[in-house]
Amino acid sequence: MKCLKIALTGGPCGGKTTSIDEVVLEFMEKDYRVLVVPEAATILINMGIKPFGENKIDNIVFQRMVIDLQLKLESYAEEEAKKSDKKTIILCDRGIMDDKAYVTKEQFIELLKERNLTQFEVCKSYDLVIHLVTAANGKKEFYTLDNNSARSESIEEACIRDKKTLEAWLLHDNLKIIGNETDFKTKINKVIYNIYSMLNRPYPLQNQEKYLVENIDLENIANFSPVKISIEQYIIPKENGELIYRKNSCDGEVKYSLIVKTDTNVNNERIKKQRNISEHEYFTNMPVNETPIKKVRYCFEYKEQNFRLDIFDDGLKLLEIEDTNKTKKRIIPDYLTVLEDVSNNELYRNSYIYLNKNKKCKVFKK
Repeated sequence: MKCLKIALTGGPCGGKTTSIDEVVLEFMEKDYRVLVVPEAATILINMGIKPFGENKIDNIVFQRMVIDLQLKLESYAEEEAKKSDKKTIILCDRGIMDDKAYVTKEQFIELLKERNLTQFEVCKSYDLVIHLVTAANGKKEFYTLDNNSARSESIEEACIRDKKTLEAWLLHDNLKIIGNETDFKTKINKVIYNIYSMLNRPYPLQNQEKYLVENIDLENIANFSPVKISIEQYIIPKENGELIYRKNSCDGEVKYSLIVKTDTNVNNERIKKQRNISEHEYFTNMPVNETPIKKVRYCFEYKEQNFRLDIFDDGLKLLEIEDTNKTKKRIIPDYLTVLEDVSNNELYRNSYIYLNKNKKCKVFKK
């Protein structure tokens, strides 16, 4: 990967500034060029342009400025990366989706439409998103705003801002959440570890815990502010892997993509690569006379864990937990019943579900 673009996000006093410094040092020593895109909102606020206090401007006007400045700064970094002979890391101090935490969903979508953008396109522009949970949530004794004069949130406000920021990024395919369950040094090391993982193996299929569930209370799960995605996909077997043509729909926006999964000879791992495709390419390549998998996915954060709840059109319900930490006890929401751990059960892989759907074999209970 010649260029890796990362959005580093999270609530106030989460460790972003320290992480940026450590990432620059670590990877410059490994002969990478590291381009740091500064936080657009902080630049404007430090200029005296702000949506609060004396001489404040309208919040929507301010967020419009933030998005425009962020897009311009990121474009400068991307242009430089293309010119460079070195492998490059673009490290963004926050990204475009952060602005969703400061306006309503409808206002944010409209702001993107003004720039001919969708949430899917914005998310796709970042290869990796790392959310650093604010120290106000779990390490209150270390919460401070001394290193950022543009911030003024109380502990309570910081927790709210952290939650809204995380919810804004739940749509991203490669979101990593780093909490405060360890010491600060370990927290920063996790940032560096995730970047190394991306550089060594682009788009890896992460180890997942997967559970067969039932009795789901969606009304209570709605309290976690989940991102709801409708998914339709066709799966085509290939040598040492499979091709997946996928259609994602969310908030009235649609994204088509091709996913290539390839088996390796290393610890039975799979490499996953993905690219956006056009609607025409999707409908041209989808298998004739085959029925796609259709499911609704709810992405939500609970107890600093990233969950994906898939409810299939035939009634099958699966809960996935990303980024397994075997040393940390899993806490699953009370608003559903776990029937079985199916993490290593091939019957619950999408490829097997697809095969049975098209053979019309009733393998799973509703």
